[in-house]
Amino acid sequence: MLPYTFRALLLSLACLAASSKDSTSKSSWLRHCEQDTPFPVQGKLEGNIPEWVEGRLIRVGPGVHHIGNTSYKHLFDPLALLHMIQIQDRQATYTSRILESDTYKTNMREQRIAETEFGTAAYPDPCQTLFGKFFSWFETPKMGDNCLVNVLQAKDQLIVMTETDTVRVVDPSNLHVIGDGVKIPDFVPVQRASAHPHVGTDGTIYNLAPTITEKGPGYSIISHKEGVLNEASLEATILARWRFNPGYMHSFALTENYYVLFETPLALNAPTMLASNYLGTTPEESLVWYSNENTRFRVIRRSNGEEVNIKFMSEKFFTFHQINAYETYDNLLVVDVCAISSGEVIKSLYLENIGKQDSDPTKLKFDSIAARYVIPLTSIESLPYNEELLNEYSGIKIYPEDTSLPVRSPSAVRTGVDEIFLRGVNINDMFLEMPRINYNHNGKSYRYVYGVGTATGSIDFTSLIKLDVWTGKELTWSDPNYFVSEPVYLPEPSKDGEDSGVILTLLLHKEELNHTVLLILNAKDLTEMAWVHFTINGPATPTFHGQFVSFNDEVHGY
Repeated sequence: MLPYTFRALLLSLACLAASSKDSTSKSSWLRHCEQDTPFPVQGKLEGNIPEWVEGRLIRVGPGVHHIGNTSYKHLFDPLALLHMIQIQDRQATYTSRILESDTYKTNMREQRIAETEFGTAAYPDPCQTLFGKFFSWFETPKMGDNCLVNVLQAKDQLIVMTETDTVRVVDPSNLHVIGDGVKIPDFVPVQRASAHPHVGTDGTIYNLAPTITEKGPGYSIISHKEGVLNEASLEATILARWRFNPGYMHSFALTENYYVLFETPLALNAPTMLASNYLGTTPEESLVWYSNENTRFRVIRRSNGEEVNIKFMSEKFFTFHQINAYETYDNLLVVDVCAISSGEVIKSLYLENIGKQDSDPTKLKFDSIAARYVIPLTSIESLPYNEELLNEYSGIKIYPEDTSLPVRSPSAVRTGVDEIFLRGVNINDMFLEMPRINYNHNGKSYRYVYGVGTATGSIDFTSLIKLDVWTGKELTWSDPNYFVSEPVYLPEPSKDGEDSGVILTLLLHKEELNHTVLLILNAKDLTEMAWVHFTINGPATPTFHGQFVSFNDEVHGY
């Protein structure tokens, strides 16, 4: 074994090389930012910001990739960096701050990655004795609070979230954390919560929460009345279809009368997960893609928390993000998702893979396409076997504007006593991810979804997309000098049109690393309304998700 000092020197040189590579890498996701921008920077405006656009756009994502001589390995791991654009009086300022989580404080104190993340195991303490290392095997693994996935303005609290049991509350005036981390299991009997909640019109938050029941692992829907974290209740709990392999779920759908969960073949291997502390493995290594299995839609009644007693199966796919779902024809449930066919999607997000050239045949890529599934909710006893159940319903189909092209029709067929097989249809064949809609249509009939696109299957997003889910027609916006981020739709007050509003997004300059832009587009046609340029302290890093919080609204949806 190499002496520790020599190993540390090699790690240091590797880290310096990686940091140098980050500064010139063509992938924005490899950018490393040690210096945030804690004091507001005034933007340089081109064009005009509509006078009714006032509030703050807050986004979060990976920021700090290296700590001391150690480096993160997976995209879901780097320390969180918060970004905030304040818009007022047709002007905008930019602020950012590394999230001051307990994970951040521990790592900075130890000057190493001291806590295991999704795809990066904690690096051992070089000063720990052999006995210390032995006894550390018997410590219970804890979930971290590196909340780098999403944000939520819940009543009077700005919350930052990830897929663990802890959220952090942040002061929107300066992005400092307030108090200790809030543990959701302190208020309701679940293991953790997702980072993609829904917000009701009364401000109630609904979220998906994996749980352990007396009969095995399951999935719960929890609610926080009027957006108050400690006002938590269980709305429903169902069991996982596999006792030792609960599905990995990133988001869920909600309609007026139903919750819809997506139990895909990507599942946790419980024995591996439980042994991870002793084996030195990461949560990602506990995920298994069961390629011989199909996806199951789990439909739960909101009225009583009971699951519809039908197995709704489909061809296998995984989804990070649901787009929207709604009820129609009194007995149909339309569910639109960003469907991913590859079981390698999680592994494709390792930073080493992201750093490969797109032309490299060993680079793992993933497809993500807007797809529609339609679930018939009629009593199954009255349905015929092996016959199409959706032929008579025209309103669920995709009708291309070019009438020479075929209509795209979802399918549902009864295949068993208690089973219906769903066959989805692509709304459009182009890549689409990070979907956002006019949130006034969440859980209701809708027409438009906005998202990001890429021409190469790379995780670096280069275009913004508006997709008409009635026709499959798309509009796109792009600029060769910039990467784009998730679009956020903001409805114009007193306007009724579903796309009568604007799109807000952050752009990252591909070459000028300290240059970021707030871009405002007309949501109808994606024409440019305003560019606000910011020169910031450190490299501008990409974000996963965010929320616009209007100064005039009491309830803040997505």
